[in-house]
Amino acid sequence: MSRRISIWIAETATIFRKEWRLELRTRYALNTIALFAFTTLVVVSMTLGPVGASEEARPFLPVLLWLILLFAASAGLPRTFVHEEEAKTAIALRLSAHPSSLFCGKALYNLTLILALELLIAPLYVAMLQMPIASAARLGLTLLAGGYGLAIGSTLIAAMVAQARARGPLFAVLAFPILLPLLKFAVEATIGAVTDEPAQAFLSLIATYDAMLTIAGLMLFPAIWNP
Repeated sequence: MSRRISIWIAETATIFRKEWRLELRTRYALNTIALFAFTTLVVVSMTLGPVGASEEARPFLPVLLWLILLFAASAGLPRTFVHEEEAKTAIALRLSAHPSSLFCGKALYNLTLILALELLIAPLYVAMLQMPIASAARLGLTLLAGGYGLAIGSTLIAAMVAQARARGPLFAVLAFPILLPLLKFAVEATIGAVTDEPAQAFLSLIATYDAMLTIAGLMLFPAIWNP
């Protein structure tokens, strides 16, 4: 392994550890995401009840699941780059870390947050609304691939809005066109996992869109981070 790659990996790991040390100290994103998702889930469950027993309602359950995940992520992830701006350490971070390693470290932190959210919410959602699962493996792959896309897209959008005053509304405005195709593919793949209909094409589309977001993020982030 070349020295340049070793340095890049070390920088990425350092950023990832720094983000989690800060998060475990403040618990802002953890509390915000978990509270928002759990509250929304309880409201949906109390309003609709165990609608998974009805065949007519089953195709709508994946839509609600991904909406909960999207809005929970939108509530907690816009501050990914904010604490550097507030603490006035953004310049030092620009000088000490390569943009690509910074982007990947932040994205990896967001990915672990979203996967933790999915591990918490998805089983509760299935149990509380009695959503049938025809293929647990396909559902797991969809959540993993969709969560990765949410993490990469949210990291890029958070970098765009870090210096704005109205970060929350601006994050939502930018997330809609960027993440809408991903959510469409994820919902269709989840419907396939629920109804046991063929959905391999949508899993392939999610993987392709994830790759596009990753490439776009690595290409655009240096210009965003070092204007």
